[in-house]
Amino acid sequence: MRKAALKTIESLLDSNEKVVFIGSDLGQGTLAEAKVRHPNRVFMEGISEQHLIGFAAGLALDGFIPFVHTIGTFLTRRALEQIIVDVAIQNLPVKLIASGGGMVYAPLGPTHQSIDDFALMRSIPNMVIAAPADPLEMKNVINQILGIPLPAYVRLGKGGEQNITSNLAQLAFGKIRELNHGSKIAILTTGVLLHECLIALEILQSQNINPGVFHIPYLSPIDEESVLNISSRFEMVVVVEEHLPNGGLFSAVLEINARNRVNSNTFQLSLPNSYATNYGTQKEHWLKSGLDGASIANFLISMNSTK
Repeated sequence: MRKAALKTIESLLDSNEKVVFIGSDLGQGTLAEAKVRHPNRVFMEGISEQHLIGFAAGLALDGFIPFVHTIGTFLTRRALEQIIVDVAIQNLPVKLIASGGGMVYAPLGPTHQSIDDFALMRSIPNMVIAAPADPLEMKNVINQILGIPLPAYVRLGKGGEQNITSNLAQLAFGKIRELNHGSKIAILTTGVLLHECLIALEILQSQNINPGVFHIPYLSPIDEESVLNISSRFEMVVVVEEHLPNGGLFSAVLEINARNRVNSNTFQLSLPNSYATNYGTQKEHWLKSGLDGASIANFLISMNSTK
């Protein structure tokens, strides 16, 4: 997914003279060829994330569209004040491309685990927030946010994700993707956990349980009409997200339903409400938190049997 994002940005650098790339602490050779072609629009600024945001804001004020790329926690925690003061208050079209969404960098410890990014970014007015599920959606999102005159935050996965939306129509900006129509139970998810939810779907269908499966690539602006329709149509809604329990997709769904006085049996599968204290890979943390496909399926089977 990261390769798809960088390749798409490189293409935009070639086709749009207003696009600028600013990187921090990236691997050697990242966009090296693009920097040769566009030496005045590709910058590698080192480990100085607060500076990056101020730099990008200045370029945006001068009419450029900066794409800033580094590790998610370094953007959303270390440079949060600059994102709010320099970018968001002025509604500048700075695009934040965050590596290591969720537990991607789990072995590096809590400082690198981007598990509160949605909550932090959702607190900022007019911030577009996206979490694509695969490289195809990533390419679509990058192209879409280019034309949106607002700040944007895009959460990247680990890399190497398979394309699972190849046979589906390109999704319009802010819309929800339906992968299985289903009945009675709905699964709502965002980002790479869609892959695990589709594994769960196969297991559930083998047990004659046919849930609806919906992917929400944009947490902001979120498709409220579709959320309300799902909450009204299904007897039970389960939100699956790689995030702390508070402030993410589950919170967004509850807020929409509460504002519109819609009662819904809404449940959540998420990371625990704590910083990680055990060592392990991203997938090992998913397994421990019940976010792998088999655990998601088992949760829905148990909920279905108690109805």
